[in-house]
This record gives sequence, C-alpha cells and structure tokens, in this order.
Amino acid sequence: MSYLAELSLFLSRLAKITGLIIGLTFSRREPPPVRFRLFFERAGGAFIKLGQILALRFDLLPPRYTQELLKLLVRIPEVPFAEMELVFIEERGERPATTFRKFNPNPIASASISQVYRATLHSGEEVAVKIKRPGIDQIFATDFALASFLAGFIGLFQIFRAINLEELVAEFIIWTKRELDFTFEAENAEVLREHGRLHPNTIIPKTYLNLSGRTVLVTEFMTGIQRLDQVIDHLDRNQNLRADLLRHYRIDLAQMAYYFIVDGMRQYFIDGFFHADPHPANVFL
Repeated sequence: MSYLAELSLFLSRLAKITGLIIGLTFSRREPPPVRFRLFFERAGGAFIKLGQILALRFDLLPPRYTQELLKLLVRIPEVPFAEMELVFIEERGERPATTFRKFNPNPIASASISQVYRATLHSGEEVAVKIKRPGIDQIFATDFALASFLAGFIGLFQIFRAINLEELVAEFIIWTKRELDFTFEAENAEVLREHGRLHPNTIIPKTYLNLSGRTVLVTEFMTGIQRLDQVIDHLDRNQNLRADLLRHYRIDLAQMAYYFIVDGMRQYFIDGFFHADPHPANVFL
C-alpha cells in the first residue's frame, strides 16, 4: 500500500472513530456501559480486539463495563464467503471444495480477525477451518497507529490516572501482531497439546500443520462440548442448568472450575508454556 493510500485510510478511520466518540458521548439513549461497548463494536477492526481484551480486565474496569464488553466475544458481523474464499485460495492455491471432501460455506464462528468453518478431510476426519478476514492486516496496522495516537492524546489530560493507556495499547499491539500470523498459533497449539498429553482431562485440538499457514488454520473439530461463555450467560436464567449439565453431559461446574484453575497453574508454573487468552469464548467444557 502506498503512503498516500495509508494516509487516506488513517484519516478515514480517524474521522470515523472521532465521530463515534462524539456521537456516543452525547447520546443518552443507552447507559454508559452499553455506549462503551457500542464504540468498540461500531469501530470494528483492531478496536473490537481491544474491547475483547478489556472485557477481561476486571482490575481496570467496573463489573458493569466488563460484563457488557463480554458481548464482543461473539457478536462480530460476518464477511461473505466469496471474499473469505479468495483468502483461502491465495494461501492454498486451490478452493476449499478441492482441499476438503466437504466444506460448509456458512461460518460456525466469527471473530475480529477470522471466521471459522466446518469441513471434512478426504480421509474422513472432521475439522474446523479458520480463515483470516480479507484486508485485516491493513485495517489493523491503521488502527494500531490510531490507537497509539488516541492513547497519547487522552494521556495528556490524565483522565485515567490509574491506567497507563499508552503502555496498555503498546502491549496490545505487540501481541495482536502475532495473532495476525496463524503460523504462530499453529505452532503454539501443538506445543500446548504435547504438554497436555499427560493430562487427559485437558484437551487441545490437533492442528493440521500441513494444511495451515499465515491466513488459514485447520484443526480437529470437537463435538459434544459446551462453550463456557454460553454456560455463564445461561446460569442466571436457568436454575436447572447445573443439574442438567451434570445429568446429560457429566459436567460438574464446581469440579470444572477447580480443574481449570489447577491446570492453568500447571501450564504456567510447571510447563512454563501457557494459554494466554483463556477468555470464556475460548474455553469449552
């Protein structure tokens, strides 16, 4: 991308973000936590990812804000399959219909960086196919510059005295850049899976390295699972959920919570290699 194109994209994003901040600041139709979430949701790009990270920063934000931001983990607009297929073809040199025996073009998950599809290998194995959103590298690069600019500008007014916004954004940029290259995720997942072999209750899906690359990641498809964020969301509304999970799936939530904490400490203190993004939409029971 040329310098003029980059500058044009930056100014366009700056105008959009500025408009959102002004509009949501003076809006009174929704309570502040909802407006806070709407900013990240409508800004899109890297700002959705930043909002997802803040959703788990209970040390920085009040519970009513983090609870609202948790909705960003699953409410991401989908990109049409025709555009996603072009990314796959550029990575693999062929269409998904050729690489796989079966490929469902309807995504089963949509995230800030990618979308996930269900497919079947020619060998008969069921897999999940993660494809990076088209043009996301350019959008994120612009948003990184914009987030740094805004953090520095807001820092001048010392609005958030307990938070160093510039350090928070700088760390966010470092780690998100790695997430944009799926080869890192593929390699890390296989290391986690190797460490977990001695712990059968910790299941890390197999990664098909021969089918994966910078923009495509193919992993084993897991069945018979409950996504943690959905369980948490339904607990307050369904008084029988704990008993139903135990009866139908043999899932004891108290035991699961204990195991999750102990296994996290095992990864961190014993293996020295741990899952660094265990938010509720990334954990399954």
